[in-house]
Amino acid sequence: SAIINEAIYLLQEDSARLTHFRRRFTTVVVDEFQESDRSQRKLLELLAPRDLLIFADPDSAVGRFRGADPDSLINYLEETVPNQLALTEDFRGTAKINEIANEIATGFSQISKFRRRTSSRSAIDDSSVRIAKLTSQGESATYIAHSLRSAHVKEGLPWSAMAVLVRAPGSNVAALQRALAQSGIPVRVDALALALSENPAISPLLLIAKIALKSAPITVQDWPLLEEILLSEFGGSDALELRQTRLAFAAIRSDHRSTTEMMIDALTEPTAELPWEEIPSLKRLNDLISRARKSLKASRDISDLLWAIWESAVNFEGSKISYLWRERALAGGARGAQADRDLDAVIQLFESARRFNERNVGASPTLFISQLMDERIVSDSITSSASREEVVTIKTVHAAKGQEWEFVVLAGLQEGIWPNLKERGSLLGSERLVEADRSGLTARVEIAASAATGLAADERRLLYVALTRAKSRLLVTAYTHEDSLPSRYFDEIYEAIHHKSSEDFLTSPEREITSQALVAELRRAAMEGSEFAAGVLKTLASSGIKSADPKEWLGVRELSSELPIIDSDKSVHVSPSALTSFDDCGLKWFLEKSGAQDGDSTAQLLGVAIHFIASQLPTKPNLTLDEGIAQLIQAWPVVDQNVGWVKTQQLEEATRMLTRFFEWHAANPRDLVATEAAFALEIGRARLSGSVDRLERDPISGNYFIVDLKTGATLTKEAAKEHKQLAAYQLGVVAGGFTNLPEDAQSDGAGLLFLKKTTDKNKTIDQPPIIREIVTHEIQEAAEGMAAATFQAIINKRCEMCSVKSLCPLQPEGRSVIG
Repeated sequence: SAIINEAIYLLQEDSARLTHFRRRFTTVVVDEFQESDRSQRKLLELLAPRDLLIFADPDSAVGRFRGADPDSLINYLEETVPNQLALTEDFRGTAKINEIANEIATGFSQISKFRRRTSSRSAIDDSSVRIAKLTSQGESATYIAHSLRSAHVKEGLPWSAMAVLVRAPGSNVAALQRALAQSGIPVRVDALALALSENPAISPLLLIAKIALKSAPITVQDWPLLEEILLSEFGGSDALELRQTRLAFAAIRSDHRSTTEMMIDALTEPTAELPWEEIPSLKRLNDLISRARKSLKASRDISDLLWAIWESAVNFEGSKISYLWRERALAGGARGAQADRDLDAVIQLFESARRFNERNVGASPTLFISQLMDERIVSDSITSSASREEVVTIKTVHAAKGQEWEFVVLAGLQEGIWPNLKERGSLLGSERLVEADRSGLTARVEIAASAATGLAADERRLLYVALTRAKSRLLVTAYTHEDSLPSRYFDEIYEAIHHKSSEDFLTSPEREITSQALVAELRRAAMEGSEFAAGVLKTLASSGIKSADPKEWLGVRELSSELPIIDSDKSVHVSPSALTSFDDCGLKWFLEKSGAQDGDSTAQLLGVAIHFIASQLPTKPNLTLDEGIAQLIQAWPVVDQNVGWVKTQQLEEATRMLTRFFEWHAANPRDLVATEAAFALEIGRARLSGSVDRLERDPISGNYFIVDLKTGATLTKEAAKEHKQLAAYQLGVVAGGFTNLPEDAQSDGAGLLFLKKTTDKNKTIDQPPIIREIVTHEIQEAAEGMAAATFQAIINKRCEMCSVKSLCPLQPEGRSVIG
């Protein structure tokens, strides 16, 4: 407005200049006049030639907060050229969907009269409008992908004739991009539809820059962002390494800081005393931050800072990420397409930084980071011009003004997103200033109310703009999931089309129109005995669809090898704990041994903590319960990542378990010989080795007794008698597996001490002394089974809690594994 007002002043002060411009432009055509403010209208009045044609659509104005005044548009035109306005109206038949707002186009010529006429845009029929309400954001995106692909495959509609419109950037765009890519739909995302700071390729660069600038303290609340970077290619970490990193920090903790606080400090304020060799991902990011800070000493330019980070970033192998992404993009394929998009985002980031520097000379880099991360300001993309034309476009509604497509999808009409009634200029109060100038109101409350009303009207006009981008068909979607509900606009559109409430309306997702989805459906039908499905699969396979060929199906193809996993002339390592697992289910044992299991759970880490405290008794015989609880509390941030009452409740339960152990230990009549005592035996091919929690000696008989501490569920007395892990421990005693025991050592048995649930007077559940020959034979048999070529799945009581059910052919979750 300041520039326009300066132009008005110059024209008014210099009549020769004004005459020059009027003669130079004899005909002026103005589009989108409904978005004009007072200064723009004044400038047009000064420059208007004899031939002036104005197009305006008051119902599509969305810039009231910038000063547009569509409500007074017709009055303004009447007052500007009095007694020369002749109106002719030609309202075409409209569908109910267009009753939300009627389109108006206004044109006038200063030669003799104004003429007002409707736009040539044709309204679509109710039958061409589909409305879908799904159960999640992902399902909604998948449904949209199916609809677009169906229109392309079944009806031949070009990709370029279709578009998906969203209200604002955010996770909705990312979900759409993923779903369309998975369905094989070429897609181009408009720059304004992507919040640059939310791009996974960009957010690590911005957060590293923020840390380097020390613009704001990084707190525990920022940990999710830091963890995201550590798990990204910039950090090169994984869940297991992060767990190990926490354990490394817990081992060196000397104050009251949590491990999360220590990890944050290691990134922001590193010290030489840290065990860098044990925390490689933090070391990698720390080096990157150091290089970024070094660049700041030479230049405070945001472009130089971002370049230093981008050029110095390496992955876990030490290769430059910039080179890796370039190589992937050139290699092509799905991974190459993703790398191409990531590189586009990086280019867009540098372009945004360049424009920031041009517009804000000498401004702090912190301001740029703040704009992108906090205000989520996005910039135009310089790469869109090089994109392919035959693609489906994802755009914001604002960016779609003035454009049309045959098929338009209006995605994500969610409450809180559309309408968005949050003030756009709340910081400086620009909306209230504009409203005061437009309405002439002076009372603050009245101005605020008037601005809010105008904003609501803007949102409805914006919806009208979105609905009228479609030439022949329209799809409107929303989803209901937890706290996210369809907006009032979705309900209005549904009721306008179907004349009933959308409360109970829900759309069922359809099968994707891809060869993989078709083959999957045909395979299910064939398994149920459908000869037709089997025939179609055969036809597809002969036509080159490899996934339809039974030879390609997992579980149907011949085994890649029938050799045993361990050669017959090699020994087999057998651990006592594996004996029980292998006896319960050979397949489960093999899969978990091969890595098919989750990381350490809270329950497992709790067991480690209690075992560690209990193992100190031989060297610290006077260790008290209070000292043990203090150690447990210190280790708890590593054990349990929960917060609030859940964390408190679990810590209380762990304290009770530790209390039961100390009570049992004080009352135990046997002498403690060792804790975590290791043993090893050679039994045929089997190399039996392990360690026992407690090795005890009866002071009367002189025989030995094994105690195994358990922090999980209890066993019955009968099950304990057959417990193979305890039997293996006893064999270690009687067969000379423990180096510190006499050769003629005898076993009085073994017991399980369950700490989670109180047993009879906190006593162990015991196993009697073993028969050596029987246990030796069982271990030899187990070793042969563990070295075999096949492993049997067995249904047992632990199946319900099994972590590998999805790979078990006996379980519904795993049947798909074999076809």
